[in-house]
Amino acid sequence: MKNSAVFSILCAGTLWGLIGLFVNILAGKGFDPLQITTLRVTAAMLLTALIACRTGFRQFSVRPKDLWMFFGNGVIGLVFFNYCYFNAIAGGSLAIAALLLYTAPVFVMLMSVVLFHEKLTKEKIVALVITFIGCGCITGAFSGSLSVSRQTLLFGLASGFGYALYSIFGKPATQKYSSLTVSLWCFIFASGFTLPFSKLADKAELFSDPVVWGGIFGIGLISCVFPNILYMRGLQQLEAGHAAILATIEPVVAAIVSFLFLGEAFTWQKLLGIVLILAAVPILNRKSEKQK
Repeated sequence: MKNSAVFSILCAGTLWGLIGLFVNILAGKGFDPLQITTLRVTAAMLLTALIACRTGFRQFSVRPKDLWMFFGNGVIGLVFFNYCYFNAIAGGSLAIAALLLYTAPVFVMLMSVVLFHEKLTKEKIVALVITFIGCGCITGAFSGSLSVSRQTLLFGLASGFGYALYSIFGKPATQKYSSLTVSLWCFIFASGFTLPFSKLADKAELFSDPVVWGGIFGIGLISCVFPNILYMRGLQQLEAGHAAILATIEPVVAAIVSFLFLGEAFTWQKLLGIVLILAAVPILNRKSEKQK
């Protein structure tokens, strides 16, 4: 079960790593960060609802007293994280935005100690440190040539905190409901919150472009529905801090995708970063074996 959960988290991070392709398409067509966030969560909500209908309407059933978890997971976590991250990217520094996003495992680990009484082990600390260094190598943040505005810095840190809250609110929800139900209600709250403020009607003419629909389908299904379900499934078996570190496979995939499809250089520093991040997986798994 543990190995299956690890595999689910790694698959989720891999699919999240593809998001840059679809964000690039939609931003290039003229959508702003809030609109891209809205398109992502609304498409995900509709697609997840279709999947839920095929598996049984019981997936829609939740207790009213548990709605706070889905609100936190969908609005405080997913929407807030996406909005801040896309704004950090729009600030002109994708490398810094990505590095700041992956402060999330720090927030998750510290909050998990307080809220879920998870142990802060030496394996977690070592894995966290080498993961953070690996992210810095992949993004080029340690090259000394990057500069960042205060606004981008704040948006980047806020995206990391929002990403952490996504795991914190998701953890108790996965103890009561299936990963599909958790994802569905996460998207329902997220889309319900963003749609009224998105002003997507002002971009109505863009929806006649099939490329836009390709971007929406990709960001909704490939980089949201599937990874969210997989991540929540992994959270059912793993500690939140453990899962957050494993999910940092995302910048590894993003670096490879950027090289293959977006024309970005692939340097020895990026290769080193990939090796460091991947090294965190056996360190965390060794912890699990010791517990067994």
